[in-house]
Amino acid sequence: MANLFEIADRVLLGESLRDVSIDYRNRMLTDMGFDPGDAPESLFTKETAQFMSEVCRHLGERHAGDQAVAAGLEAWVGQVDDYDAFDALLGHFEFPSRPAVLKRGRILFPGPLTAHWGDRPTEL
Repeated sequence: MANLFEIADRVLLGESLRDVSIDYRNRMLTDMGFDPGDAPESLFTKETAQFMSEVCRHLGERHAGDQAVAAGLEAWVGQVDDYDAFDALLGHFEFPSRPAVLKRGRILFPGPLTAHWGDRPTEL
């Protein structure tokens, strides 16, 4: 359905991950014959969250260090409690609010999942 490389390009051009998420869910709804404006809010949220986890992983692995991607991921982790988003951001990017995001991530997720999140990303 959605190409991760195309989505990465959209994020690199400044599109928010929130907008990507909304667009993905709306396309799923439309493809299944639902009107996005009338569909229950819970419909396809799980599938959208799984897809957005893939998007975040892709962005972290393919665009480590890119500040446009860092900004997109930073905004996204402010809206979600998704481990993959936090891991992509904290594992691959340096950004101004890193200490606060690191603290929040360590509160949200068990120690073994966050042990590799040092004060600085590992792949810059």
